[in-house]
Amino acid sequence: NEEQKIQNITFADISELRDRARLLEYSSNTQKSDKNQHDVDKLRHFIEFVSVVETTLETLTNLYRTGYPLVSQFLITERKFSCVNGNYDQLTQNNTTLANLLNSWEKKLLSLYEIYNDLTYFTGDQFQLIEDYIYKSLSVTDPGYHLLRFIDIDPKSIRKLDKTSEQPEDRLENLGNLLSKSREEVSCQKEILKNEKILLIETTNEGILRAILSLFQKTNTPPHIRHIFYCTTRTNWIQIRAFVYRCFYSKSFHQLIRPELLSQSIQDQFVRLLRSLIKEKPDQYFRIGIITATTMRNQQLINGLRSMRIVDILRDKDLLNRTDFEKLIQDMNKNCILVTSRISGLGKSTFIRKAIDTSNVKYVKFPIYGDFDIDTLAERLCSKYSQLETGAIHLDIGTTANSQELNEVLYCLLLFRNFRFGQVAVSIPTTTMIYIELDASPDATLNQLPLFQYITPSAVVEKVDWTTLNIEYGGIQAVANYLQTIENKTIITQNINSSNFKKLDAMTCSRLIQAIFLPNKDADYITWTQLSIFVAVFHRLFTGFSSNVYFGAESLPEPKLRMDLAQALIQSSNLFTSLSVENVRKQQRSVTSDEPMKFSDAIVQWDKIQPFTLAFTASNDPLFIYKKPTDVPQALVKYFKLYYNACGQNLVGLSTMFPDYNNLSHSDFFVKSASLSYKYFNKSICPKCFGQYDFKQVECNKCASKDLLIRPKSFGSKDIEIFQRDIATRLQDDYVLTSDNFIKMLLIYLRVQCGIPVLIMGETGCGKTSLIKFLCQKVLDQELEIFRIHAGVTADIIIKKMNAYI
Repeated sequence: NEEQKIQNITFADISELRDRARLLEYSSNTQKSDKNQHDVDKLRHFIEFVSVVETTLETLTNLYRTGYPLVSQFLITERKFSCVNGNYDQLTQNNTTLANLLNSWEKKLLSLYEIYNDLTYFTGDQFQLIEDYIYKSLSVTDPGYHLLRFIDIDPKSIRKLDKTSEQPEDRLENLGNLLSKSREEVSCQKEILKNEKILLIETTNEGILRAILSLFQKTNTPPHIRHIFYCTTRTNWIQIRAFVYRCFYSKSFHQLIRPELLSQSIQDQFVRLLRSLIKEKPDQYFRIGIITATTMRNQQLINGLRSMRIVDILRDKDLLNRTDFEKLIQDMNKNCILVTSRISGLGKSTFIRKAIDTSNVKYVKFPIYGDFDIDTLAERLCSKYSQLETGAIHLDIGTTANSQELNEVLYCLLLFRNFRFGQVAVSIPTTTMIYIELDASPDATLNQLPLFQYITPSAVVEKVDWTTLNIEYGGIQAVANYLQTIENKTIITQNINSSNFKKLDAMTCSRLIQAIFLPNKDADYITWTQLSIFVAVFHRLFTGFSSNVYFGAESLPEPKLRMDLAQALIQSSNLFTSLSVENVRKQQRSVTSDEPMKFSDAIVQWDKIQPFTLAFTASNDPLFIYKKPTDVPQALVKYFKLYYNACGQNLVGLSTMFPDYNNLSHSDFFVKSASLSYKYFNKSICPKCFGQYDFKQVECNKCASKDLLIRPKSFGSKDIEIFQRDIATRLQDDYVLTSDNFIKMLLIYLRVQCGIPVLIMGETGCGKTSLIKFLCQKVLDQELEIFRIHAGVTADIIIKKMNAYI
């Protein structure tokens, strides 16, 4: 059919075919005959055809890179070139036209480089971006605005022409003229140095900033980002050629950073171009600084320049000493506040937010972490510029994949207020306050970044400041009200709910919460994170307690029993607020301390939990967890005795009321865990996938076998328990509940119920996924998506997956 006849083919495909054709053409097995010669001729024609296509693509690429504004006209999809019986003259002619166009455009471009030096900063579509900003009056978040700020031109000072030309060469010249008129004239002072025109420094990645500032000082050049060019593995010849022209004709000092990242061919072209320019204009004044982070011995570019005898190598003694270097950084680093802490969770973000709010400016948060792309980072920051004109920025810096790149981004932002490491330039106002928050997690190494060796933290958060407790934070008022009723004993006679809450002040809330939260905790490692978990969990527990009809003030035969039960709830429930978090924190801190701790010590285990604790199910029924029946609080034992006496069961013993968890079977644990939802009470269940359906439904909608659903015989408690034990037996072949995984499921369930994110850690194969699957799909009936992250999974894949899940 037509779809099979017409198919798209990429250049990579025909390039591979060309390689195969070459192998066939030069094959020694090809026999000499007219027929074979005809086939060889076809192969040669195909090879030549692909070469023409390749040249065309290279020419179009170079036209784009050099900034030709009409290159898109040659990429129109409707444009077709015929190839019949090996005749592709139209394509050849188009290739010749493009080559001539590129040649004439480059001649014009290079001639204008000599006159309008600002044009050397731009490649690709950046000429178009600047034109669009100038003539279309775009916003300050536009890329063209930031390109102009990057080269130290005030975009508002540009006086645009009334009429614009349609010719690319005229447009380029007009743009160069506009930029040159907008730049403030700076008198050029020729520094008195040796005859060498190139200053060379060999240093380390950590010493690059020191080398940059030393060269600026040595050449009496005001430090500015436009005088610095950072090489990357993606730097192309068009950019380097522009840099060479900028250095040669600007009569100002420019620096080239990390030339070792350039390809060998680009390094060779650099030397040849500079040699030809010097030969053409031997009296031309220019200065170039080159900073390399590897040995200069085997670098083609450096060896080529040294052979021209124009290189002066600077040693460590010629650079800024530590005192002068630190002072210069402090002088350049204006409007910046660095906030650090001993550990994470002490309130650095809150401190910064409060400081910005106090200044009556807009708060702008900008996180940097992970394996970030430098151009994407610049685009994100550009989009914030309008807010930064009247605001302050909070740089929330976490652990990153490339600490050296992060260091360079930060010192460019702080010292120069600009950066461009790829194609996208970004600028932030010099008057904008910058607050930097450094990640203080145990594995963070941000304090070791070279820049922060010379910047003294403006604020160090040592511990939780209780005076800054945000009483409007969800749950704090509720928890404080419950604690106050326990303190003043009004809980004995009064049921507590949101309708009779009082508005408590910060001092009262802080005092009430600290009294319960702080005991038995290391004061040096108390964090807001722990407190938020405490508040969320206790809010849920108190809500369950007050909503439970059996614990209501009117239901208890002895009023004082309600107070005893509330006290038991408080004393027992710290397990759910601190056990797993604190153990893991201790294990993390032990890595950097002299106090070794076994990895297993951070694992939540049955034998490590408190003797008694309490949770509430979805229906606010209590679920008691204890090691031995004798660990149950006497107030609760007394309540149950009174309850059974009222029911006429005076002979019920403690072991019946509170069976020993150490003797419970898989079936017993399942019956207890089944109380967390309504799934196994009044629903029909598929015996294969264990999905739940309406009680009257007959078949499963998910399973192909269309198995008949099962359900309790009645809604009586005995029939429901029989049904639940039958389900437990069916599940036992795949997963067995024990006291350890039962307590882990309760921890997870309660945290999710409270809206707290859950992070589960453990050795590979220890059963993390199995536990979650059993809890979500078998005990509960929640949808579960498993996303396995491994080598090759990019940030884009993660974002797409998460968007699909959400």
